[in-house]
Amino acid sequence: MISPPTSLRTSHLFVFLLPLLLSFFLIPAASVLAQEPNLLQNPGFERPYIPYPGKENCRIAAGWVAYWFEGSPEEVTQGYRHAPEYKAAFRSDYPGNRVRSGELAQQYFRSFANFRGGVYQQVPNVPIGAKLRFELWGMTWSCDKEEKGNCGGATSGDPSPMRFRIGIDPYGGVDALSPNIVWSPEQNAYDSWHYFQVDAVARNSWVTVFVYAYPEYRSQDNNVYLDDASLVIIAPPPTNTPRPTNTPTKTPTPTNTPAPTNTPTSTNTPTNTPVPPTATPTSTNTTTHTVTQTFTPTLTATSTRLPTNTPTATLTPIPTATPTPTPGGIAGLVQAISAQGVEPTLLLLVIVVAALLIGILIGQRLSQRR
Repeated sequence: MISPPTSLRTSHLFVFLLPLLLSFFLIPAASVLAQEPNLLQNPGFERPYIPYPGKENCRIAAGWVAYWFEGSPEEVTQGYRHAPEYKAAFRSDYPGNRVRSGELAQQYFRSFANFRGGVYQQVPNVPIGAKLRFELWGMTWSCDKEEKGNCGGATSGDPSPMRFRIGIDPYGGVDALSPNIVWSPEQNAYDSWHYFQVDAVARNSWVTVFVYAYPEYRSQDNNVYLDDASLVIIAPPPTNTPRPTNTPTKTPTPTNTPAPTNTPTSTNTPTNTPVPPTATPTSTNTTTHTVTQTFTPTLTATSTRLPTNTPTATLTPIPTATPTPTPGGIAGLVQAISAQGVEPTLLLLVIVVAALLIGILIGQRLSQRR
């Protein structure tokens, strides 16, 4: 049987391992997305685009709401703080980068004027105390005057500061000037997609996300583009923390330690003791009589018995001490030394060793004399 070439075997091995490698990389990504669902409606600013009632040139991606702060009639006449126009941006729009992903992106702008506003979306059913992250990709185009020729390729030239930022109102309000809003740092985001991010902790079951821009100059082109937004929970509410706050309510139980203060109720018993003295005056006659009659005879009886017991105690220890020193000789010496607390066996061993040493010395002396 002819074995297949090495290249063919490696190609078969690659085909076999490719699905495993893809599953290894794609399954964790899918699990991360499953753990952090996007809470926004129409986060990609796709169809449909809904006309804003009562306002021309204003079409907004479904799920989002347009807002702006219009200036006084005098300011508007001079080109300041106009109401911006809203519409969809298409991939085919020049120069071809006005959509980051998908088919459409949200665009709002004003020509030869500036504006102050953007879009927002209220998000319901948010766990109170959860930490949220609002993300968005944004781009701007600002050109002072196209006739200068410095905005070729629909890029920015002598641009206006855009003061472009995103924010979260953790209380769910819809006022873009509220001090409750947590804002991201501002970016100009000229001519390319820039990433915006801001985090906040939900203080209500409703929160609101804002996109805000305020071009400072009355440029010919002040355009803002929005795409790929998301609002996710990055940390659940600290459900365990309120419980420790409840535990201090249990600490008043130590304040029940005044229960020991009930022991002073026992101190009330001393207060009751004065009551017996009030009764004793009536019984003073009886107590005096009983004391004189009972104690005098018992004292005399006990005093007569005490001297009789004393002589018997002095005679007993004398005979027990005298018979001990009777043995004599070596046995007596052993008994006397053992009486001092020395073990008899140890003493015998010492005597034997001493005898052996003496015998050796005597033998040496005799051998020297010979």
